[in-house]
Order: sequence, then C-alpha cells, then structure tokens
Amino acid sequence: MQAPSTITKAAIIGVIVSALGFFVDLYDIIIFSAERIDSFKSLAIPEAEWPVHTRNILNAQMFGMLLGGFIWGTIGDKFGRLKVLFGSILMYSLFTLLNAFVKDVNSYMWCRFLAGVGLAGELGAGITLVTEQMDKKYRGFAVALVGGIGMFGAVTAGIVATYCSWKTSYIIGAGLGLVLLILRLGVLESGLFNMMREEGISKGNFIIVLRKKELFWKFFCILLVGMPGWFATGILITFTKEIATSMGMQEIPSAATVISLNFLGFAFGDPLCGLLSQYLKSRKKAIYTFLAAYSLFIILFFLFAKYSLTIYYGLFVAMGMGVGFTIMLFTLAAEQFGTNIRTLVTSTSLNLVRGWVIPLSFAFQWVASLFSGNYYTSAVIIACTALVLAFLAMTQLEETYHKDLDFYEG
Repeated sequence: MQAPSTITKAAIIGVIVSALGFFVDLYDIIIFSAERIDSFKSLAIPEAEWPVHTRNILNAQMFGMLLGGFIWGTIGDKFGRLKVLFGSILMYSLFTLLNAFVKDVNSYMWCRFLAGVGLAGELGAGITLVTEQMDKKYRGFAVALVGGIGMFGAVTAGIVATYCSWKTSYIIGAGLGLVLLILRLGVLESGLFNMMREEGISKGNFIIVLRKKELFWKFFCILLVGMPGWFATGILITFTKEIATSMGMQEIPSAATVISLNFLGFAFGDPLCGLLSQYLKSRKKAIYTFLAAYSLFIILFFLFAKYSLTIYYGLFVAMGMGVGFTIMLFTLAAEQFGTNIRTLVTSTSLNLVRGWVIPLSFAFQWVASLFSGNYYTSAVIIACTALVLAFLAMTQLEETYHKDLDFYEG
C-alpha cells in the first residue's frame, strides 16, 4: 500500500496535531533550563550546588526520554501510532502538573524523569504518522512544518519563564498537554500500519536493528549527525551563565532570552530546511547545507560573542536557524527503516540524540576541570568533536527523498 497521491484531510489533521505535540514537547524540554535558577532559589538550594543539580535533573529527564523512546516506539509499531499519541501526552501532563508542587530536589528530579518518559513518544510517533500519511512529494515539507510550528513551543517557554513563576510555568505545560489530548480525538491511524497489522511479521522489535549490521550502522550514524544540535541546547543554552562568565563577559546573558532567540531561529530553520530539501529533491544535500551553516555560526560564536550581548544573542538566532537540519534528519531516519520498526527507530533515535546531553554534560564539566574550570575552552573542544563526527556520519546515510515507505524489515 502506498501513501495517498493527494493531501487528504486526515493527513492535514495529522500534521496539525503532530505540530502541536512538538510544541508541547519543546516547551517542556526547555522550561527547566529557563526556570532552573528561580526554582532552585525557591527550594533553597545553595548556589554552589546549582551546576550539579542542573546536570542531575537534566540527565534524569533525558534518561526518561531514552527509556520512553524504546517503550513508546515499541507500542507504536505493535499497537498503533495513535496509542502513543494519546498515552504519552497523558503521562507527560500528569507528572508536569505534579512538578509544580515539589518540595525538594529529589522530587523535582523524579517528576522530570517521569515526564521525560511520557514526552518521549510525542515527536517520533508524530513524524512517523506524517511521513506515512503524506505522499513522498510532500512529506519532507510536512515534517518541516511540524518542526517549524513546534519550535515556537521553546520560544513560548522562554516568554512564559520571563513573566511567570516557575510553578505557573509547569502548570501551563500540563494544561497545554491536556488540551492537546482533546484535539487528538479526530486523528486517524496510519494506513500503512493498518495494512501491516494484518501481516504475520515481527513488529516493534529492536533486535531486528541489532542483528543486521547495515541497519545498526545507519541507526548509529543518525545519532552522530544529531549530536551537534543538542550540544547547543544541552551545553550552550543550559550553561549560558557559566560559559559567558568564562568568556569574560561583564554582562551575563539571560538564559530565558537565549532560549527564546535560539528557538526563534530554529522555528524558521526547520521549514527552510524542508523547503530546501523539496527544491533540491534531496534530504542529504539540505542537511549538509544547514550543518555547514551551523558550523560557521558556532565558530563565529566562539570568536565574537563575548564582545557584546547583541552579538551574543544574534548568533544564537543564527545557530538556531542552522540547527533546522535536525527535523529533516528524523525524516531521513523514518524513511530509512521499514514500517514494522519505523516508530521504534524514529522515537529511539530522536530521544537518543536528545540523550547526548547526558554524556555531553559530563564531558563538558570534565574537560573544563582539565583546563582549570575554563568552560569556554571545554565548549570549543566538544563542539569541534561533535561537528566532525556529524559530517563523517552523514556520508554513511542513503538518500531517501524518492523512497516509498511500504516495506518491512525482516
């Protein structure tokens, strides 16, 4: 069964709810970075302990996403994409609401972990549903539209954090999730999944990836290509205060402003990368172009951002646009693998890419310790390593622009 040759009403609804799901997804991911200082002050955590607790809570959230990626990915391929879209947002909303009422840092960490598990299914299932419902001529732009709208969730998080208390910010996040749950009542299941359900084949089994060298290698390369994007979110944004201080800036940038501006650029970068992919009729050429632009902006950031807040903020907008390649990367990931493991691979690769924050944050602090606590030098070293690995990994992935998705992995 092939995807429909025209854009159907079901496909349009799928794009809209997936985009709003990504909106909520990014709102939640970013809200901790935006509210960490206010929430730590409210919980009476000593300032000297902030970097350690930031790392631990961020890692707990990301570890929850890693676990959730496998759980929801398996459910999506075995029982349907819609089961993931409903179950994941419900779990996320519950624990995000509870997060507003924590009294200590351990409860904070557990709520972030469990909300992360719930959040893990959102974008992976959404991308899978959109790519399977759309004709191949339009699916790249459709996913880019999902990313473009979704990125405003991060911008919204920065704005909300500026004007609301940290407790209110989490309550708003939970409310957005519940509204999204209601909106999803009109979404239809993927036709490719419904056809597969009648086939006697293994579904949602990650062993299929592990036992085939070529599948595992493609999966690993997708993770490497995605690493630089989460270097910006996990390191440059989260540790803005520490890096700016290490750069010798007299006026420390606002974390909330950095988040809003970076993801404002991201919101434009996603659809632009999608349009470029459609124009070039190539996923890989579009990703290479944006990855190269991102690399240039990273270099300019390390060289010139320290001279003024205007330059600092402006380069975060530029870097956000460059990171627009990531949504196209996950489209590429969904198109690389068969229908019987597509949600699993897309969800796990997405969340494992996000999970780079865990080793990157440890490496960031470890490398800084080797240079007498110089966070600037540490950021430069990690950025260069991530970018080189990403370019090398891209050479190993196949072009999928013209690929039909009605196939299975044995």
